[in-house]
Amino acid sequence: MRKLLCSTIPAFLLLGILVGNITAAQASDVMPLYTGIASVTSRLTISDAGGASCSGKVMLWDDYTADVTVELKRDGTTIKTWTSSGSGMVSAGGTYYVASGHEYVVTTTATVYDSNGKIVESPSKDSPSKNY
Repeated sequence: MRKLLCSTIPAFLLLGILVGNITAAQASDVMPLYTGIASVTSRLTISDAGGASCSGKVMLWDDYTADVTVELKRDGTTIKTWTSSGSGMVSAGGTYYVASGHEYVVTTTATVYDSNGKIVESPSKDSPSKNY
């Protein structure tokens, strides 16, 4: 009986580790599936002097175009907006000086059109927030 327990317990521990790793890998690999978009990114960095460098990028599949809006938000309220339109890779953004004592985030929104000019999707993506 003791021999059976000694071999069974490590087997269950190994199984638990393997199942846990598989579940964690699947959860982190989940990505939204879009019709006309290959990827959407938002980026925010803030310098010591308060220069918030904001950028958004949308990669589109062939035969799709997009209007891209990049918003810098302070404590949830938009304080600066950049826009761009096009096909292939569309990016927008710039630098804006911000005040200290607040939380900032960049939101990139793409309004995507098919070859007939019909809107097919309008996803948004937030950057990680930054306190400055």
